[in-house]
Amino acid sequence: MAENRIENIAAITVDDGSRRVPIHNIHGEEIGVFYFHPTDIGIIERYNDMVSRFDEITEPLKGFAGEADEAKQAEALKTAEAKLYEAVNGLFGGDAAGAFFGNMHPFSPVGGAFYCEAVLKAVGEYISGQFDAETARFSDRAKQYLTERGK
Repeated sequence: MAENRIENIAAITVDDGSRRVPIHNIHGEEIGVFYFHPTDIGIIERYNDMVSRFDEITEPLKGFAGEADEAKQAEALKTAEAKLYEAVNGLFGGDAAGAFFGNMHPFSPVGGAFYCEAVLKAVGEYISGQFDAETARFSDRAKQYLTERGK
């Protein structure tokens, strides 16, 4: 009888702190969704690492504008795009790059810069705000336990 109960369990659900975050364009339209763990202590380090490697990621694009060979231009874009996707997916652990860049190539020009630069800036601001909010919530809870233990 106990075996039947075990077999009927479909999944274990654990609150890992993840949040479903819609991505909107400046018109308020949803252009993608990614999942974020605001309490992930390593996310700030991964973000800073990704930003510090941005020149390495875009290295294949150096001299791109002066390149007359369309095949070489296409290859440079593919190489830089693959490096960027790997970095963004590594940051969030999943297909976040598809969520951010599924509707627009990351190296498209927007406002005098690459579209991916606007994304990275917005992501950095979001991470910082969410991490600060979670840290404040945790601090309040930790104070409660420290106060009770000190009695």
